[in-house]
Amino acid sequence: MVRTRSDHLLYSLEELLPYDFEKFKFKLQNTSLEKEHTRIPRGQLQTAEPVKLASLLVNHYGEEYAVQLILQVLRAINQHLLAEELHQLISPGEWYHLRKVFGSF
Repeated sequence: MVRTRSDHLLYSLEELLPYDFEKFKFKLQNTSLEKEHTRIPRGQLQTAEPVKLASLLVNHYGEEYAVQLILQVLRAINQHLLAEELHQLISPGEWYHLRKVFGSF
């Protein structure tokens, strides 16, 4: 079975320890977004577990921007290895675009 970007996003969120997952949600609430995007309501974020958060991110931002956002937040909370692993799971073409946006990991 081929895994989708959503599967990879969920995997990345599930790999975070509980304390790091809480840091991830906190940082996500305070991360600058592109102008066309709005924040997920704080109440929905605070109660979300990994599966719900992955769904919220993909439904609210779309898969492409959700990947960008997750990579940005993972880096911000010093989860560089997990960001690198996510990078390796997404296709090379997508990764090239993300590297142009966010620079080297």
